[in-house]
Amino acid sequence: MTTELIVFGMLSIALGGGLLYVGRHLYPRLDLSRDDLSTVRLLTAIIAGVLLLMGVGLVAVGLAT
Repeated sequence: MTTELIVFGMLSIALGGGLLYVGRHLYPRLDLSRDDLSTVRLLTAIIAGVLLLMGVGLVAVGLAT
């Protein structure tokens, strides 16, 4: 078990979840058109998804080694 990988994985999961949480509360306040808002939401979801999947992968590798 590699502690550093598990810690970095948990940090990445927390960052991805935090990004989704902040985005959910921030988006209604933005003064953007419907198309621009959907683009920003899509980009945020992609970035958060990558962070979450990377975090799960790091935790899995950390537990396996």
